Amino acid sequence: MVGALGLLLGDSRFPAGGYAHSLGLEQAVADGLDAADVASFIAARLRLVAEPEARLAVAARRGALRDGVDGALIVDAEFAARCPSPVLRESARRLGASLLRSASTVWPGEGALIAGYRSRSRATPRPVALGVVAAAIGLDDAGLAILALYDDAATVASAALKLLALDPAVASRWVAEQAAWIEDAALILVADERPLHEQPAPAALGLELAAAVHGARTERFFVS
Repeated sequence: MVGALGLLLGDSRFPAGGYAHSLGLEQAVADGLDAADVASFIAARLRLVAEPEARLAVAARRGALRDGVDGALIVDAEFAARCPSPVLRESARRLGASLLRSASTVWPGEGALIAGYRSRSRATPRPVALGVVAAAIGLDDAGLAILALYDDAATVASAALKLLALDPAVASRWVAEQAAWIEDAALILVADERPLHEQPAPAALGLELAAAVHGARTERFFVS
């Protein structure tokens, strides 16, 4: 399902910019979240944010394979409609741009679709960029969905190591505890035949409000 290329994209050493983001955890810690709460934070993000964004990634992959860059750009517009927070839109754009830049270097022979999307997209949200890369390198829908969900959980767990006094093995356990849910959710969302606009959108108002507070801070470890 995921394969070696998916493993490469999901590796924390792949230079896609995720190391600079906590996906809302830094502000949550500043607001009182402690180590005992991180596992619940990861689980909530997966269900409320990462799963709807994985749907966008899959839709972008399918659109890109069907209609090229135009098919992916339609999903750009859908992302904008689903993300009212300008701070979160900018974070997604930064992550998407970094992913496309790295993918263009790693897979230069598959670069026509990636380059076309980079030149035409004004939004470049990471879920859509991930779908474009998946289409370019031959990653299938299920592998892409698993990758998108895993990446969200792993990014938060990695950020927790920098923000809290933790045993790294504990942070890895948090991700492992979500593995079965990730695999099941990936299969369910891939099988959903409803039009994208009828599928669930992110539903984490608290993260949207916290992102604005975090974005105004002058001292912070992470971009988001």
